[in-house]
Amino acid sequence: MNSVLPKIKPMLAVKTAPFDNSDFLYEIKWDGYRGLAYLDDKTIILSRNQLDLTPSFPELHGLHLKVKQRPTLLDGEIVVLQDGKPSFGALQGRGKITDSLKVARLARQTPATFIAFDILFRAGENVMDLPLKTRKEILNELVEQGPDLIISQYVVGSGLDFFDAVSSAGLEGVMAKRLDSPYLPGKRSSYWKKIRRIQSAELVICGWEKGEGHRSLGSLILAGFDHGRWVYMGKVGTGFTEDEEMRLLALLQPLVIESPVLAVPKAELRFPTWVKPEIVCEVTFTEISHEGRLRHPSYKGTRPDKMPEECPPIQN
Repeated sequence: MNSVLPKIKPMLAVKTAPFDNSDFLYEIKWDGYRGLAYLDDKTIILSRNQLDLTPSFPELHGLHLKVKQRPTLLDGEIVVLQDGKPSFGALQGRGKITDSLKVARLARQTPATFIAFDILFRAGENVMDLPLKTRKEILNELVEQGPDLIISQYVVGSGLDFFDAVSSAGLEGVMAKRLDSPYLPGKRSSYWKKIRRIQSAELVICGWEKGEGHRSLGSLILAGFDHGRWVYMGKVGTGFTEDEEMRLLALLQPLVIESPVLAVPKAELRFPTWVKPEIVCEVTFTEISHEGRLRHPSYKGTRPDKMPEECPPIQN
């Protein structure tokens, strides 16, 4: 770290249904990688697990030049915008690349943007105890926006209408945050609420089944982590492109093990290959069955910014 600022874990939200409340502001739930931007004599962006995301996004290396006072710490989301909307598929194509020439090429072809929605330190001063409304005002005063750095806009009090507008635009969902709330680093708090258009979950890949015909990958075997054990959540077999099938198999092949780390009913399996539970993926789904399985799941992408132990089973 180049900054005198302490390492912080981001504040987290609880899930809820759409609602109206004049004590809350409502903003878009951005579909990207959560990042804390440490801005001093250079830019460093850390994930929620303290992984350094900076090398993967060279186009964001100048964020520190866009704030009027330093050192400053911003909370936000790294997104790749396509047709004005975040594309998680395009983003995840960036997150795993380490070859510097490929990174540079992708930075030009599919540039990322840091969308800032909160400020934790300004000119070295801790502002986390100030009300969110005040922190938003500081953020607007401090940041000079551009293609690489955008401030998340919001409305106050019109949560239901805002959710309808976000849903109509095909975006992932809404964040609702109490205007008078402090920033609670590393805490999951009802001060912040996430409202998704469709349900989604981060789960861990524990195996795969081969595809049929032209498909190399039939399905992924998924689990959640609960108090030291892996809980089977079902399989996902849709949402892959051919390129993504090959990428996943290349990631999973080095992780192959002989025996599964979880119990799966034999009737649900078709010649599985088991792997160490190290790769997190995101899936969308409609509901959870009585047996605890995902209904109508669709693969969305891998989540290198998430740890397997952070992925609990999804409850009804």
